[in-house]
Amino acid sequence: MRAPRTLRTALVAAGVTAALGVSATGAFAHAAPATGTAASATHASGHCKTERVYVKTVELADKVSKAKVFKTGKHRYEAEIWGKGLKYGTMAAKGRTAHAEHNGLHIALQPNGKVTSWVERAKPKPKPVVKRVLVTSAPLADGTSTARIYKVTANHYEADIYADGTRFDTLVANGRAAYGQLNGLHVVLQPDGQLSSWVDRAPDPTATPTPTPKPDQTDTPTPATPTAVAPYDSTQPATA
Repeated sequence: MRAPRTLRTALVAAGVTAALGVSATGAFAHAAPATGTAASATHASGHCKTERVYVKTVELADKVSKAKVFKTGKHRYEAEIWGKGLKYGTMAAKGRTAHAEHNGLHIALQPNGKVTSWVERAKPKPKPVVKRVLVTSAPLADGTSTARIYKVTANHYEADIYADGTRFDTLVANGRAAYGQLNGLHVVLQPDGQLSSWVDRAPDPTATPTPTPKPDQTDTPTPATPTAVAPYDSTQPATA
């Protein structure tokens, strides 16, 4: 009758070891139920209860979680993972490094009790796919270029500018007007989809240029110096 009981005890102990470790998927194993089971299994098998000696508390890479490290034997350590007053689980390193992951936080517990951790880099959010709906095609002022106007959203229009069948520019009017210019051709796209264009006026080669007036080189006459007149003396007799 002893053999079945011994086998059952061995299975229970094996279950405890699995509960204290970390699964291959990296999820934390909750240790609260396992601790009670471990105590029952140890008592049933008649072995001495493993003594856990507190070693240290390590702040983890997410700046929120902490690992409370306990020594349970030679090359045997356990780490309770805590965050915001709650225990997420327990890691056990028994002769080899244990690994765990929780919401992008990676933790490694080595057989000497050293704890390391790192956080995964956040992946950039994918840019939303822009859906453009062709509204119209319009000739431009130079007579050879064309604009294809697309509606993206309200107050967001785009215009692909083609010259000789080749697209050379795209105007994006997202809430405000967009401007483009090529070889004297000017194009303006408004955020409501209205488009206008014009061409720079070329100078007339047959027109006679207006001569630039030359400055007047005529000498300005120097004003004459007035002749000095002696003051009148009333005491002197007048001359005939």
